[in-house]
Amino acid sequence: MAQTVNEVTDLMSDKAGRPKSKIQIPATVKYLFMVLVLGLLVLILMMGGKALRDAPPANIYVSNQGLSAAQYRSLQDVMEQQQVSSFFTSDLQALRDITMGLAWVDQVSISRDWQRGIVVNALPKQAVANFGTERLVDAKGAVFVPADSRDLTQERFATLQGEMSQAPVIMQQMQQVNDWYAPLGMQVEDIILSPRMTWLIRFDNGLRVIVDNENTAQKLLNLSQLLGNQLSTRRNEIQSVDLRYKNGFTIAWNVTQSAESE
Repeated sequence: MAQTVNEVTDLMSDKAGRPKSKIQIPATVKYLFMVLVLGLLVLILMMGGKALRDAPPANIYVSNQGLSAAQYRSLQDVMEQQQVSSFFTSDLQALRDITMGLAWVDQVSISRDWQRGIVVNALPKQAVANFGTERLVDAKGAVFVPADSRDLTQERFATLQGEMSQAPVIMQQMQQVNDWYAPLGMQVEDIILSPRMTWLIRFDNGLRVIVDNENTAQKLLNLSQLLGNQLSTRRNEIQSVDLRYKNGFTIAWNVTQSAESE
C-alpha cells in the first residue's frame, strides 16, 4: 500500500516538474487578425450608413390635440412641404424651428415614435385681446396673426393699439388698470399708447381717460379712488378725464346726463 502511494506521489511530482508547453502565435498572424477585425467593423459601418441613407423618408404625424381645425390644417400644410430623411437621421431641431416660425404657435414638442413616425405636437398662443384690427395678443404681450382670420377683432376682447414692440408694456398697463377699476364695475375696452408715450383709455361704460407718461400709474390709481368715493354719485355723468397735469386734472361732463340730473 505504501509503495502504491509512493508511486502516485512520484508520478505527480514528475507532472509538476515538467515544463508547461506554450503556443507561440506568429506576429504576422496577429497583425492579419487585427486587420481582418478592423475591416469587418469598417464594412459594417459602411453598410449601416448606406442602409440609413437608402431608408425611405420618415412619416410626419401632426397631432391635432389642443388645436382648432384651422390650426391643424395650417400646421399640416407646413409639415407636408418639408423634405425629411429617414426615421433616425431626420433633423428634429430643424422641424421644431420651422414649426415655431408659425406666428400662432406657442410651444412645440417633436419626438420619434416607432408606430407613427416623427410626431409633431404644438400648442397655440391663447389670445386675450385684439391688437389693432389685424392681430391678436396673448397674456405675455406676444402679438401674432391667428391661423383663422375669423378670430380677428373679437368683440369680447379689448383692443390694444401702439407699436408692436410696446405690446408687452401695453398689455401690462391694461391688466393693472383692470385690477384698479374692477371694484367700480369698469373694464378697459380700448387702450392706445401713442408714439409720444401718451395713454388713451376707453372703458366699457364709455368713460375716456387720457394720461401722460409722468407718474402714470399713480394718476390712474388716484382717479379710481376718486371715482369710488368723492365722484361716485356722478360717475355716469363724466364723459372724459384728462390727467396730463402735475397738480390736478380736468373733467369733461356729459351735457345731456348732467342736465337731466340738475
